[in-house]
Amino acid sequence: MVTELLGVCLAVVLVFVLLQVTTRRRRPGEPPLEPGPLPYLGVALEFSRNPLGFITSRWKKYGDVFTVRLAGHYTTFVLDPHSFTHAIRNSKVLDFRVFSSKIAHRAFGMPIVYGTHRDWVRADSDALYPKELQGQGLEKVTEVMMTNLQSAMLAATDVKAEWNKGELWSFVYRIMFSASYKTLFGRHKEDEEETARLLHAMEEFQKYDKRFPEIISNVPWCLMGQTKKRYEYLKSMVSPTELSQRGVSDFIRMRQEIYADGNLSPDEMTGFNFATMWASLSNTVPAAFWTLFYLLKDPVAMDAVRAEVDQILKETGQSLETVKEAGKMIHVTREQLNDMKCLGSAINEALRMCSASIIIRVATEDAELALESGSTFRVRKGDRVALYPGFLHMDPEVFDDPETFKYDRFLENGMEKTTFYKNGRKLRHYLLPFGHGVSMCPGRFFALNEIKQFVTIVVCYFNMELMEKQTPPKDQSRAGLGTLAPLKECLFRYSLK
Repeated sequence: MVTELLGVCLAVVLVFVLLQVTTRRRRPGEPPLEPGPLPYLGVALEFSRNPLGFITSRWKKYGDVFTVRLAGHYTTFVLDPHSFTHAIRNSKVLDFRVFSSKIAHRAFGMPIVYGTHRDWVRADSDALYPKELQGQGLEKVTEVMMTNLQSAMLAATDVKAEWNKGELWSFVYRIMFSASYKTLFGRHKEDEEETARLLHAMEEFQKYDKRFPEIISNVPWCLMGQTKKRYEYLKSMVSPTELSQRGVSDFIRMRQEIYADGNLSPDEMTGFNFATMWASLSNTVPAAFWTLFYLLKDPVAMDAVRAEVDQILKETGQSLETVKEAGKMIHVTREQLNDMKCLGSAINEALRMCSASIIIRVATEDAELALESGSTFRVRKGDRVALYPGFLHMDPEVFDDPETFKYDRFLENGMEKTTFYKNGRKLRHYLLPFGHGVSMCPGRFFALNEIKQFVTIVVCYFNMELMEKQTPPKDQSRAGLGTLAPLKECLFRYSLK
């Protein structure tokens, strides 16, 4: 009994000492500090349950700048949208690539080349984005995606009666996964089981992606069931050996040439390819889902988008009937996609409501950072500075009635609306679903085109109705990683036109 009591007392003393050692005290010039109730985790549990609610409550308590301990890291949030650029523009002391390189190494097996003599490999491969997925090359990849989307969509629909029932999330995921993978990594030259293989890969990718928050939090592989096995399988889908059997896009082909010139091992090449695969799917698929869901939920919005699509087709002499008679497919160019301002607004509205990215920089030294107002705050070496655009996206001062989907919120006189205000002043940055600065997604133009193409094809080929109008809850465990996925399926019915 005495021994057990001494053991308990010793444990209490150790916990007390640990708290004293790890508890941080606010220094002059630093923002308000909340270390949280739990050692190491800090406020992580409360944050993960409701990120927007947590951020809002601390904003009311502390103001636009505050520091919390979040899963072992002291993170300073900056919430004033006028100060977003000011807060993170000091690239000399605020680093993104060291932080992101560690995550990519853990999640995809990417080699850490940043800061080494091999960093030119990363820089040269990243330099392909403006040419191949933003500039002139986007025209070609858009055309390939259009064909792959239509093939995948028609193959994924088993029409046995006038109306067919389905699950919307699964419907979107299957089509987008197949089309996106084939557009970037090509079709297999000989595999007759390509469709079944891609379906299996999609299922494994979904399960792997579901564990992504744990993966990047360095939870041991042995505690995550079959996750490591799925990691190895998905890498095999984009290995140099696999890609040598596929007609890959110019973008991927040129990247492979850069990797070869850099003497990367096959496994290192695979790591880069796996990261590209994940980036092309993890946010685009849920963004496409929410866009389609909200359009189906709002008949006025769907009618407006349908009218825009019909007008584009009419201008090019296309209709579903003539296309079917000729045995061809609907064709919409990159320029025509750019002209779809109504659909673009609907996509932006879906992203505003459902994206939950966190833009993070890591301080490489003790530093004083400036806000737009001229005031400053101090951070310590190793601290994280974070922007949470979701707080801006749901700000009723910036976006009236932010909980309601308004398909034309980003439309003004038939053009894209870019004038939004905070504190009576025009915002430079009002919508940030793809990050900001050096961490902005380089494939964002390709992603937006994919979503526009997907909705366009749905409108052309199908009649669709939701069988339940209640909006499914969002998976908050993915807060910080981009667009949130639905937590449950949504039943719908459809028929071919």
